[in-house]
Amino acid sequence: MSTIHVPALDEFPEHRNLLERAVAHFQPDPRVVGLMVSGSIAGGRMDFYSDVDLDIRVDDDHFDAVFAERARAAEAVGDPFFCFDADHLPFENHFYIVLYPGPVKLDFLYGRASALEPQSGWADFLILKDRDGLLAEVKAKSQGLDAPPPDHKRLHSLNQKFWTWCWYVFGKIVRGEWWEALDGVHAIRTLAVVPMLGWATHTRQEGYRRLEQKLDPATADRLAATVATLRRDSLYAALVAEIALFRDLRDRVFEQHGLTFDRAGEQALEKAIVQRWSADSPTG
Repeated sequence: MSTIHVPALDEFPEHRNLLERAVAHFQPDPRVVGLMVSGSIAGGRMDFYSDVDLDIRVDDDHFDAVFAERARAAEAVGDPFFCFDADHLPFENHFYIVLYPGPVKLDFLYGRASALEPQSGWADFLILKDRDGLLAEVKAKSQGLDAPPPDHKRLHSLNQKFWTWCWYVFGKIVRGEWWEALDGVHAIRTLAVVPMLGWATHTRQEGYRRLEQKLDPATADRLAATVATLRRDSLYAALVAEIALFRDLRDRVFEQHGLTFDRAGEQALEKAIVQRWSADSPTG
């Protein structure tokens, strides 16, 4: 009989078994303050390809010791195909990613108890262990919270970077360095356009995650236009589409937050791009 009441797992026994074994491993450990399930399982949106996201909150004094045991914990849960520290993530690395037979991916998300504070993302988490009641308190205080507003300094910095990146990538297109240009067009979308889109639409910053479900048709078409193939004209068209979309989103976000900026630099840069493209384009 199942020991975990998570309705989303009813149709996925492989996921449930892994989660139950993980909880059984951490439940008796007095150093572990609490266990939570996040992601699509907590949100009831899972399918067979969903990860099992297990948040493991640990007493601060014991955190390093518990995290050092992550490989042993993974082996106690099952027989991993592959496992690694998630050092590719753009934030403090306390994630241990494991792929088990099934295949099922289980993410061990280690965190200090002191770092747990109310935020919009905690409201939907499912609590599986709560030693001192801390997790229930934080979850209750997280109900109804909106995503935090963007930092004004970060917005200004991103605007500066965006236009510089555009000029750099444009040079790669004109030179015929198309692989690097293709990577650059994708990087601009990932690092600048998609975050600005999240702020403009007041949605959580989740990168491309379920972006198809968050966009209206017109915006979806504009974002799709930023996808290029390995051709000169396609790369240029995608870059131009990124510039237009970013500018409109940026103007909306800056207006919402009462921010101003000098348009002279970007106008000069756009003019230079158009002129150089016309001058360097092959003619029939």
